[in-house]
Amino acid sequence: MRNRNLLYKKLESLEHILTNLRRIVNTQEPIEVYKVNITKAEKMVEDIRSMIEREPFSSGERNRL
Repeated sequence: MRNRNLLYKKLESLEHILTNLRRIVNTQEPIEVYKVNITKAEKMVEDIRSMIEREPFSSGERNRL
């Protein structure tokens, strides 16, 4: 996988967003703040998914499909 480090950074960012969402719930912040962070998390998931789809398959992966 060529972009392994970039994927790890994206996943780490997603973890931070999820941690922030937990904090928002625990401190009972306004729902708008929660919605903004959910949108960020959804965008991050889409970014990661598209990065994975752009990666070429290895020979072992092709045989499993």
